[in-house]
Amino acid sequence: MNTRDRFKRILDFEMDLLVQEWVSPRTAKFPAPKHHGTSIITDEKQYDELKRNHQLFAKPSFVNFDKYKAEHDAGDCAFWFTIEGFFWFPRTLFGIEDHLYAFYDYPELIKRINQDQVDYTFTFLEDMIKRYQPEFMTMAEDMSYNNGAMLSESQFDEFMLPYYQQIIPLLKKYGVKVFIDSDGDITECINWFKRAGIEGILPLERQAGVDINQLRENHPEFLFLGGFDKTIMHKGEVALRKEFERLMPAVKKGGYLISVDHQIPPSVSLKDYYLYLKLFREYAQDYQK
Repeated sequence: MNTRDRFKRILDFEMDLLVQEWVSPRTAKFPAPKHHGTSIITDEKQYDELKRNHQLFAKPSFVNFDKYKAEHDAGDCAFWFTIEGFFWFPRTLFGIEDHLYAFYDYPELIKRINQDQVDYTFTFLEDMIKRYQPEFMTMAEDMSYNNGAMLSESQFDEFMLPYYQQIIPLLKKYGVKVFIDSDGDITECINWFKRAGIEGILPLERQAGVDINQLRENHPEFLFLGGFDKTIMHKGEVALRKEFERLMPAVKKGGYLISVDHQIPPSVSLKDYYLYLKLFREYAQDYQK
Protein backbone atom coordinates (compact mmCIF):
# COMPACT_ATOMS: atom_id res chain seq x y z
CA MET A 1 0.00 0.00 0.00
CA ASN A 2 1.48 3.35 -1.00
CA THR A 3 1.64 6.54 1.06
CA ARG A 4 -1.29 8.20 -0.71
CA ASP A 5 -3.62 5.23 -0.09
CA ARG A 6 -2.63 4.99 3.58
CA PHE A 7 -3.23 8.72 4.07
CA LYS A 8 -6.68 8.39 2.49
CA ARG A 9 -7.47 5.61 4.98
CA ILE A 10 -6.59 7.99 7.82
CA LEU A 11 -9.02 10.61 6.53
CA ASP A 12 -11.72 7.96 6.01
CA PHE A 13 -11.41 6.82 9.65
CA GLU A 14 -10.17 3.39 8.59
CA MET A 15 -7.04 3.31 10.77
CA ASP A 16 -6.97 3.10 14.55
CA LEU A 17 -3.24 3.59 15.13
CA LEU A 18 -0.99 6.56 14.38
CA VAL A 19 2.67 6.13 15.36
CA GLN A 20 4.78 9.24 15.96
CA GLU A 21 8.51 9.94 16.17
CA TRP A 22 9.69 13.26 17.63
CA VAL A 23 13.08 14.08 16.09
CA SER A 24 14.90 16.27 18.61
CA PRO A 25 18.23 17.94 17.77
CA ARG A 26 19.19 17.85 21.49
CA THR A 27 21.45 15.14 22.89
CA ALA A 28 21.34 13.63 26.38
CA LYS A 29 24.02 16.15 27.41
CA PHE A 30 21.79 19.13 26.61
CA PRO A 31 21.33 21.29 29.74
CA ALA A 32 17.89 21.79 31.21
CA PRO A 33 16.65 25.36 31.81
CA LYS A 34 16.42 26.50 35.42
CA HIS A 35 12.67 26.89 34.97
CA HIS A 36 10.26 26.14 32.14
CA GLY A 37 10.64 28.71 29.39
CA THR A 38 13.89 30.24 30.66
CA SER A 39 17.04 30.57 28.57
CA ILE A 40 19.83 28.13 27.77
CA ILE A 41 21.79 30.68 25.74
CA THR A 42 21.95 34.46 25.59
CA ASP A 43 24.43 35.03 22.74
CA GLU A 44 26.50 33.52 19.93
CA LYS A 45 29.30 32.40 22.24
CA GLN A 46 27.00 30.22 24.32
CA TYR A 47 25.39 28.74 21.19
CA ASP A 48 28.82 27.85 19.81
CA GLU A 49 29.67 26.19 23.12
CA LEU A 50 26.58 23.97 22.91
CA LYS A 51 27.58 22.85 19.43
CA ARG A 52 31.24 22.35 20.34
CA ASN A 53 30.36 20.15 23.32
CA HIS A 54 28.13 17.94 21.14
CA GLN A 55 24.95 18.86 23.00
CA LEU A 56 23.11 19.55 19.76
CA PHE A 57 22.50 17.76 16.44
CA ALA A 58 23.08 14.09 17.26
CA LYS A 59 22.03 11.32 14.89
CA PRO A 60 18.41 10.42 15.70
CA SER A 61 16.96 6.97 16.27
CA PHE A 62 13.53 5.81 15.16
CA VAL A 63 12.51 3.35 17.87
CA ASN A 64 8.75 3.69 17.38
CA PHE A 65 8.97 3.33 13.62
CA ASP A 66 11.11 0.21 13.97
CA LYS A 67 8.67 -1.28 16.48
CA TYR A 68 5.64 -0.89 14.22
CA LYS A 69 7.26 -1.18 10.78
CA ALA A 70 5.66 -4.57 10.01
CA GLU A 71 2.17 -3.24 10.82
CA HIS A 72 2.85 -0.12 8.79
CA ASP A 73 4.10 -2.07 5.77
CA ALA A 74 0.90 -4.14 5.95
CA GLY A 75 -1.22 -0.98 5.89
CA ASP A 76 -2.49 -1.38 9.47
CA CYS A 77 -1.10 1.86 10.91
CA ALA A 78 0.20 5.23 9.80
CA PHE A 79 3.54 6.89 10.58
CA TRP A 80 4.11 10.55 11.27
CA PHE A 81 7.13 12.42 12.57
CA THR A 82 7.78 15.83 14.07
CA ILE A 83 10.67 18.19 13.42
CA GLU A 84 11.22 21.22 15.61
CA GLY A 85 10.41 24.24 13.48
CA PHE A 86 11.90 27.66 13.02
CA PHE A 87 9.96 29.48 15.71
CA TRP A 88 10.04 26.59 18.19
CA PHE A 89 13.71 25.55 18.04
CA PRO A 90 15.31 28.98 18.69
CA ARG A 91 12.81 29.52 21.51
CA THR A 92 14.01 26.36 23.28
CA LEU A 93 17.48 27.92 23.33
CA PHE A 94 16.70 31.56 24.11
CA GLY A 95 13.72 30.94 26.39
CA ILE A 96 10.23 32.30 25.76
CA GLU A 97 10.71 35.99 26.55
CA ASP A 98 14.31 36.39 25.39
CA HIS A 99 13.44 34.68 22.11
CA LEU A 100 11.01 37.47 21.25
CA TYR A 101 13.67 40.09 22.00
CA ALA A 102 16.19 38.10 19.94
CA PHE A 103 14.33 38.94 16.73
CA TYR A 104 15.68 42.45 17.29
CA ASP A 105 18.83 41.84 19.36
CA TYR A 106 20.20 38.72 17.63
CA PRO A 107 18.48 38.39 14.22
CA GLU A 108 21.51 36.85 12.51
CA LEU A 109 21.92 34.29 15.30
CA ILE A 110 18.28 33.19 14.90
CA LYS A 111 18.88 32.72 11.18
CA ARG A 112 22.07 30.79 11.86
CA ILE A 113 20.30 28.53 14.36
CA ASN A 114 17.54 27.83 11.85
CA GLN A 115 19.98 27.06 9.06
CA ASP A 116 21.79 24.66 11.39
CA GLN A 117 18.46 22.97 12.06
CA VAL A 118 17.85 22.65 8.31
CA ASP A 119 21.31 21.18 7.77
CA TYR A 120 20.77 18.71 10.63
CA THR A 121 17.39 17.67 9.20
CA PHE A 122 18.97 16.90 5.84
CA THR A 123 21.40 14.46 7.51
CA PHE A 124 18.58 11.97 8.13
CA LEU A 125 15.46 13.09 6.27
CA GLU A 126 15.71 11.32 2.92
CA ASP A 127 16.99 8.02 4.32
CA MET A 128 14.30 8.04 7.01
CA ILE A 129 11.52 8.69 4.47
CA LYS A 130 12.76 5.95 2.14
CA ARG A 131 12.93 3.39 4.95
CA TYR A 132 9.71 4.14 6.82
CA GLN A 133 7.46 5.92 4.25
CA PRO A 134 5.66 8.16 6.75
CA GLU A 135 2.28 9.48 5.64
CA PHE A 136 2.62 12.94 7.14
CA MET A 137 4.78 15.07 9.38
CA THR A 138 4.51 18.17 11.56
CA MET A 139 6.73 21.16 12.08
CA ALA A 140 6.44 21.94 15.81
CA GLU A 141 6.02 25.70 16.15
CA ASP A 142 3.47 26.84 18.79
CA MET A 143 3.81 30.32 17.33
CA SER A 144 0.33 31.61 18.20
CA TYR A 145 -1.64 32.35 21.34
CA ASN A 146 -5.28 33.29 21.98
CA ASN A 147 -5.11 36.54 19.98
CA GLY A 148 -3.07 35.30 17.05
CA ALA A 149 0.55 34.91 16.01
CA MET A 150 3.44 36.00 18.23
CA LEU A 151 5.30 37.41 15.23
CA SER A 152 4.34 39.45 12.19
CA GLU A 153 3.99 38.23 8.63
CA SER A 154 7.16 40.10 7.66
CA GLN A 155 9.05 38.36 10.47
CA PHE A 156 7.66 35.03 9.31
CA ASP A 157 8.92 35.77 5.80
CA GLU A 158 12.38 36.72 7.07
CA PHE A 159 13.00 34.23 9.88
CA MET A 160 10.96 31.14 8.97
CA LEU A 161 9.92 31.00 5.32
CA PRO A 162 13.43 30.51 3.81
CA TYR A 163 14.01 27.43 5.97
CA TYR A 164 10.66 25.82 5.21
CA GLN A 165 11.38 26.33 1.54
CA GLN A 166 14.55 24.26 1.80
CA ILE A 167 12.95 21.25 3.50
CA ILE A 168 9.42 21.08 2.09
CA PRO A 169 10.35 20.22 -1.53
CA LEU A 170 12.09 17.03 -0.36
CA LEU A 171 9.07 16.05 1.75
CA LYS A 172 6.74 16.58 -1.18
CA LYS A 173 9.04 14.65 -3.51
CA TYR A 174 8.19 11.54 -1.47
CA GLY A 175 4.52 12.35 -0.95
CA VAL A 176 4.78 13.19 2.76
CA LYS A 177 1.99 15.57 3.82
CA VAL A 178 3.40 18.64 5.61
CA PHE A 179 1.56 20.00 8.67
CA ILE A 180 2.22 22.80 11.13
CA ASP A 181 1.65 22.04 14.82
CA SER A 182 0.75 25.33 16.48
CA ASP A 183 -1.47 26.11 19.42
CA GLY A 184 -3.57 29.26 19.63
CA ASP A 185 -5.42 31.14 16.93
CA ILE A 186 -3.72 30.26 13.65
CA THR A 187 -6.48 31.67 11.42
CA GLU A 188 -4.41 34.53 10.02
CA CYS A 189 -1.28 32.41 9.61
CA ILE A 190 -2.74 29.82 7.25
CA ASN A 191 -2.10 32.00 4.20
CA TRP A 192 1.52 32.40 5.36
CA PHE A 193 1.88 28.63 5.65
CA LYS A 194 0.37 28.05 2.23
CA ARG A 195 3.01 30.27 0.66
CA ALA A 196 5.64 28.01 2.25
CA GLY A 197 4.09 24.91 0.65
CA ILE A 198 2.59 23.62 3.91
CA GLU A 199 -0.54 21.53 3.40
CA GLY A 200 -2.23 21.24 6.80
CA ILE A 201 -2.40 22.28 10.44
CA LEU A 202 -3.28 20.97 13.89
CA PRO A 203 -4.62 21.06 16.69
CA LEU A 204 -7.17 23.89 16.00
CA GLU A 205 -7.72 25.12 19.56
CA ARG A 206 -11.34 25.98 20.22
CA GLN A 207 -10.51 28.07 23.30
CA ALA A 208 -8.54 30.38 21.03
CA GLY A 209 -11.63 30.88 18.86
CA VAL A 210 -10.57 28.62 16.00
CA ASP A 211 -13.63 27.65 13.93
CA ILE A 212 -13.02 24.60 11.75
CA ASN A 213 -16.14 25.15 9.68
CA GLN A 214 -15.02 28.65 8.76
CA LEU A 215 -11.49 27.43 8.04
CA ARG A 216 -12.83 24.70 5.77
CA GLU A 217 -14.95 27.28 3.94
CA ASN A 218 -11.99 29.65 3.50
CA HIS A 219 -9.38 26.98 2.67
CA PRO A 220 -11.12 24.11 0.87
CA GLU A 221 -7.86 22.45 -0.20
CA PHE A 222 -6.10 22.61 3.17
CA LEU A 223 -5.84 19.65 5.57
CA PHE A 224 -6.96 19.92 9.21
CA LEU A 225 -6.62 17.72 12.28
CA GLY A 226 -8.05 18.49 15.73
CA GLY A 227 -10.77 20.96 16.59
CA PHE A 228 -12.69 18.96 19.22
CA ASP A 229 -13.24 21.20 22.26
CA LYS A 230 -11.43 19.49 25.14
CA THR A 231 -13.20 21.63 27.75
CA ILE A 232 -16.53 19.80 27.31
CA MET A 233 -15.21 16.24 27.38
CA HIS A 234 -16.22 15.69 31.03
CA LYS A 235 -19.76 17.05 30.63
CA GLY A 236 -21.53 13.90 29.45
CA GLU A 237 -23.03 12.45 26.30
CA VAL A 238 -25.31 15.35 25.38
CA ALA A 239 -22.40 17.81 25.37
CA LEU A 240 -20.18 15.39 23.46
CA ARG A 241 -22.82 14.80 20.80
CA LYS A 242 -23.36 18.52 20.40
CA GLU A 243 -19.65 18.98 19.79
CA PHE A 244 -19.49 16.15 17.22
CA GLU A 245 -22.50 17.65 15.43
CA ARG A 246 -20.73 21.02 15.31
CA LEU A 247 -17.74 19.43 13.58
CA MET A 248 -19.50 17.10 11.14
CA PRO A 249 -20.15 19.70 8.39
CA ALA A 250 -16.38 20.15 8.04
CA VAL A 251 -15.83 16.37 8.17
CA LYS A 252 -18.29 15.80 5.34
CA LYS A 253 -16.39 18.22 3.11
CA GLY A 254 -13.27 16.05 3.41
CA GLY A 255 -9.67 16.69 4.35
CA TYR A 256 -10.44 16.99 8.05
CA LEU A 257 -9.93 14.47 10.86
CA ILE A 258 -11.55 15.08 14.24
CA SER A 259 -9.18 14.96 17.20
CA VAL A 260 -8.98 16.60 20.63
CA ASP A 261 -7.78 20.16 20.17
CA HIS A 262 -4.85 19.78 22.58
CA GLN A 263 -3.85 17.68 25.56
CA ILE A 264 -6.81 16.16 27.41
CA PRO A 265 -7.38 18.05 30.69
CA PRO A 266 -7.28 16.30 34.09
CA SER A 267 -11.02 16.88 34.58
CA VAL A 268 -11.64 14.16 31.96
CA SER A 269 -11.90 10.72 33.55
CA LEU A 270 -11.07 7.46 31.82
CA LYS A 271 -14.82 6.78 31.65
CA ASP A 272 -15.34 10.17 29.96
CA TYR A 273 -12.66 9.34 27.43
CA TYR A 274 -14.13 5.94 26.63
CA LEU A 275 -17.45 7.66 25.94
CA TYR A 276 -15.68 10.10 23.61
CA LEU A 277 -14.12 7.16 21.71
CA LYS A 278 -17.45 5.33 21.52
CA LEU A 279 -19.15 8.37 20.00
CA PHE A 280 -16.17 9.05 17.74
CA ARG A 281 -16.57 5.60 16.19
CA GLU A 282 -20.33 6.09 15.89
CA TYR A 283 -19.94 9.35 14.00
CA ALA A 284 -17.11 7.91 11.88
CA GLN A 285 -19.41 5.08 10.80
CA ASP A 286 -22.15 7.56 9.98
CA TYR A 287 -19.68 9.48 7.83
CA GLN A 288 -18.65 6.35 5.94
CA LYS A 289 -22.28 5.63 5.04
